Amino acid sequence: MMGQGIFQVMAQGGITMVVLAIFSIFSLAVIGERLYTFYKAQQATGQVAEKGLQYVADGKMVEALRLCQQNDGSPIAKVLTAGLLAVIDRDDPAIAGKQFARRLESCKGAMQRATSAEISRLERYLGSLATLGNVSPFVGLFGTVLGIIRAFEAIAKTGSGGIGTVSAGVAEALVATAAGLFVAIPAVIAYNYFVGRVKLFTAAMDSAASEMVDRLLDQADHHED
Repeated sequence: MMGQGIFQVMAQGGITMVVLAIFSIFSLAVIGERLYTFYKAQQATGQVAEKGLQYVADGKMVEALRLCQQNDGSPIAKVLTAGLLAVIDRDDPAIAGKQFARRLESCKGAMQRATSAEISRLERYLGSLATLGNVSPFVGLFGTVLGIIRAFEAIAKTGSGGIGTVSAGVAEALVATAAGLFVAIPAVIAYNYFVGRVKLFTAAMDSAASEMVDRLLDQADHHED
């Protein structure tokens, strides 16, 4: 009986409840998609940075590139792949000389662009979650106001303020408020969580790119010696 009453109140909520229902479905879809994306990114990363950078330190550029391309679901692997493609030259494979200095600059630029692209990929749809978290309580408040208005209209029509007269409008108002919070709270929590994960991936990509440049320079010094 209570469940039927709630559904009846939701049905009476009209456009407000429809909007909040759409917001809720979209929010859950985004959260699910982002969780899957971050899970796959973490799984693909594994030890790719450590192994790939060790290959670079050993001068095994082709092996490092192959490893990163095999784990292209990892943001770090994407960054290292971009750098390796820029620094590897089939016509001049030597890690030394003027050509290397030019390729190293290209490598840095390629990794910076790849990092920006990966950050954008990881942040996809997060703006929508932030918007839903901010807007949903106000939509619920709008439904609350409509419910109170209906309650006062009922009082005006009947000429009395008994509980039976205003209960439907008040119930609708409270359900709208609860629905708005139901949508907003998970969206805000998920947004903050995903932003934190993006920051961690960003730091890891920057660290891997910096370490790769250092190891390439070490290789160049070793070849020159």
